[in-house]
Amino acid sequence: MFELRKIGFIKRASALLLDAILLAVLTTGFMFVISLICQYDRAEELADSYYAQWEDFRKDYIGKVAEYYGFTYTVDDNGGYTVTKDGKESSLNEVVQALIDSNGQDEATREAYAAYENLPPVEKVNAQYRYVYTMLFMMVSVGIFLAYLVLEFILPLIFKNGQTIGKKIFGICLVRPDCVKITNLALFARTFVGKFAIETMFPVLLIFLFLFGGLGVLAIILFFAITILNVVLFFATRNKTPIHDIIAGTVAADMKLQMIFGSQEELNEKRKLMQQEKEKDAQ
Repeated sequence: MFELRKIGFIKRASALLLDAILLAVLTTGFMFVISLICQYDRAEELADSYYAQWEDFRKDYIGKVAEYYGFTYTVDDNGGYTVTKDGKESSLNEVVQALIDSNGQDEATREAYAAYENLPPVEKVNAQYRYVYTMLFMMVSVGIFLAYLVLEFILPLIFKNGQTIGKKIFGICLVRPDCVKITNLALFARTFVGKFAIETMFPVLLIFLFLFGGLGVLAIILFFAITILNVVLFFATRNKTPIHDIIAGTVAADMKLQMIFGSQEELNEKRKLMQQEKEKDAQ
């Protein structure tokens, strides 16, 4: 009666997969609504238009300007380019800076300088892209948070015993290791500290830092480290408890077979009654 009724791996994995699919769908829906409110598409289009203007400038003028200032500008078959000077690798920024320093006073660069003056400033372009990346991270963060709020906190409060939609369909519940019903505080810690903050948003942040923040290989190492840690904890711990269950002090159990006690007092009382019955039978 007081033993934890563990569930099979297939059943637990199925519930996890269903919840993950629902979480992804709901997150996407929330992100779409947030993007409409924040006019994300408009901000992205503006950033793309800035980029297109600079790309047109590069294709139309940089080759001539680079040659005039002693750079070698080469375009490959895929549209990529390289800039060198005196046999050493250089950059497009150095060519543009040379054009700026000359103020387009030379006849060979006058037209290019006039076109440059009509371009959006580099600072404005960079600021627009930072705004787009920040907005995208905000959309992802808020979308995931709201999805967790609905699927992993509000619905389990309604269904009782920490059950999500996946857990309810496959007959899984959450209890303390001593089979006592989990508290709302434990459910909160499991959802928002364990699942949302540590297992989801920390990896998402690492991905953003890898793509846009220049963290590089370290971000990938940390990403796989937390993923591997969760897998190891699941298979190595006695009750198959990943990070979120360790933080909340919860375990998954078979709802049909599990005896759930409403409180510690109820558990103690039940143990006391059983002990009295054993003593009575022994007499």
